[in-house]
Amino acid sequence: SSDMVLFKKRVGCVIAYTDKHNNYGTSLQGFATVKKIQDLGYDCEIIKYTKQLSLLNKIKLVYLMYRCGGTKDKMRIVKERLNMKCHPDYAKNIAIRTQAVNAYKAKRLIPLFHEYIGFDALCKGSLNYNAVLVGSDQVWTPMSLYSRFFNLLFVDDRIPKIAYASSFGVSSIPDFQKAETKLYLDRFDYIGVREVKGKEIVDSLSVKKAKVVVDPTMLHTREEWEKEIADSSIVNDNGPYIFCYFLGTNQHARQAVNELKKTTGYKIITIRHMDEYVHEDESFGDEFPYCVDPNDFVKYISKATYVCTDSFHCSVFSILFHRKFMTFYRFSQGSKGSRNSRIDSLFNLFDLQERLYQGDIKLIQKEIDYDYVDVKLSSLREESISFLRDALAIVTK
Repeated sequence: SSDMVLFKKRVGCVIAYTDKHNNYGTSLQGFATVKKIQDLGYDCEIIKYTKQLSLLNKIKLVYLMYRCGGTKDKMRIVKERLNMKCHPDYAKNIAIRTQAVNAYKAKRLIPLFHEYIGFDALCKGSLNYNAVLVGSDQVWTPMSLYSRFFNLLFVDDRIPKIAYASSFGVSSIPDFQKAETKLYLDRFDYIGVREVKGKEIVDSLSVKKAKVVVDPTMLHTREEWEKEIADSSIVNDNGPYIFCYFLGTNQHARQAVNELKKTTGYKIITIRHMDEYVHEDESFGDEFPYCVDPNDFVKYISKATYVCTDSFHCSVFSILFHRKFMTFYRFSQGSKGSRNSRIDSLFNLFDLQERLYQGDIKLIQKEIDYDYVDVKLSSLREESISFLRDALAIVTK
């Protein structure tokens, strides 16, 4: 029957998703992953896992997360709550942004959700699929190991397991996690990673070999993204501007953008307070919209004269839309929590190392050979789609 045909092609998709996040890159790469799976002819459900942990499990989890450096993230959350209380306008504006992002997710992601409550239900639920794919973003950080979700440890041994553009988010795995990391990697049938460092980690720990593939947002062409953002309400008809999107707190980056503004006379449109409240940003930028959904975010990039960012996905869309852009490191080079490797990997793929800020913001005005970049991107896109097509073909074997 037609139901059986559909079932034979059903893919369970695990993407980086939380109800509260308003990160544009996370939403866009999740959408792009699911869209490409559907484009290749597969029925797709997004697996939503709602945890039910006992007190003992929670205590154990806190200890394990502490060993992985999770206390820093917890401190950041506490600091954010304090900022929300101390700055009512900030809390109100973040609520506006979150509402805009949630409306996007309600339209493009949530209709595909299948929720499983508790780990037992999640394990049984894996039998509903002919393959389970974990898609993109920093889903394999040391902190994520113990949820047994993004590493697909909940998936039945008989069900094929695929990773597409998964990222460890770090340059090396802590020694005490290497055995457990090998354990889950060895269970995968196909492993596609987003960074060269990720491939090095997989190849050194696992019997499986990884392939470096492009971020799912790059699986779709500029023309496809233009259609996707056509319904954006953002209208950029009031002159040239510098679009600024900083996740980190680097004040040298802001100073460089202000220098570019002085040189060009162009206004700065900035998305403020993305990951945390940054006091200095209250006086940075000429326009600072909050009612911005992921498609609006892409639209702002697509129409900008210059783009300045410390974000991986903002850099990706700058490349896709042929912008003149400059990327700043968000983390200090060599710092323990640095996640700069994905920026390095992206720029090495396209020979765009000169778009990394080295102290002279005026270099942003230099032309980029986008004919060369497009040839490389087209080739990498085809390789990556071929990898995904081959991996998904396991469903019908």
